[in-house]
Amino acid sequence: MKIDRLLEIIIYLLNHEKVSASVLAERFHVTVRTIQRDMVCITEAGIPVYSNHGKDGGYSILPSYKMKNCEIRRDEQQMIRQALESLASSYANETLAGLIEKYHAVSENTERQRTFFDFGIAKENQKVQQDNQILEKAIAEERLVTFTYRDAKGQESKRLVQPLAIQYKWYSWYLFAWSVPQEAYRTFKIARISEMQVTPRHADKKHEDVELLIKQADEAYSDTCVTIEVHFDRKVKSIIEEYFPDSEMEELDGEILRVWIRVPPRERLWRALLLSLGDQVKVVSPENYRNELIETAQNFLSNYDIQLSHTCDKMLKKRKDKKDE
Repeated sequence: MKIDRLLEIIIYLLNHEKVSASVLAERFHVTVRTIQRDMVCITEAGIPVYSNHGKDGGYSILPSYKMKNCEIRRDEQQMIRQALESLASSYANETLAGLIEKYHAVSENTERQRTFFDFGIAKENQKVQQDNQILEKAIAEERLVTFTYRDAKGQESKRLVQPLAIQYKWYSWYLFAWSVPQEAYRTFKIARISEMQVTPRHADKKHEDVELLIKQADEAYSDTCVTIEVHFDRKVKSIIEEYFPDSEMEELDGEILRVWIRVPPRERLWRALLLSLGDQVKVVSPENYRNELIETAQNFLSNYDIQLSHTCDKMLKKRKDKKDE
């Protein structure tokens, strides 16, 4: 598109003192005559481009305009490049890939990179990446989407939504959408979506500030979180600080920590983490969450035909032996 080429030419001129028409023509795969017409358009748009004729001639933007319009230092260019490449490691997007290529072309890359980011885990699997691209297209075209959704309990339901945004949080990709039947905003984990189809129907409802709507939805979700009291062995303190950074913590004695953590009741990740810590964790309250984890542990053991009472006796003996040491 012409507008894309004009923008790229402006960026290129901002990063170079003087460029000949032939160099620009070769770079953007057009004729010199086309470049000359583009320069007229850029000048008419208010960008002060001037040209010098002769052997060392070429086009350039007035230095005063460059200084006035955000001169970016080399270290700042490096940070922008790192940010773009980090995003690319987590997000498969053709536009982003093209933007990185353009930025490499117009920025200097003489500084040695000292910091590296790899958010490859955010890509999840190939299906999630493909679904993200489908949803992006549906959002741009304001089309309704249907899919089957499996919730945290494994229950499936058919959904008809107007997709508004996709976001990466809590180590997963999510879809923020307007549910047409419920007439309410909903958040869906994209990994739990299947049989997705973009319908020919266009959305009727307008949504003014999607970013604000997402923030409000996150706050409402946070209000549903519950606080549980858990006792941890001091040995796993670093794990608690890593996975529950906002938790309140106090020492009960030299070896035991009392911790209050806020958790989303419908999610399983925090349950799995607590269970993985074995005898180094004990849920104190609320009672229903403590009983739920006990039942989960019992069900896990039952899969292996293990006598629970015998196992408990061995665990108690192991603890007693530790204390006697």
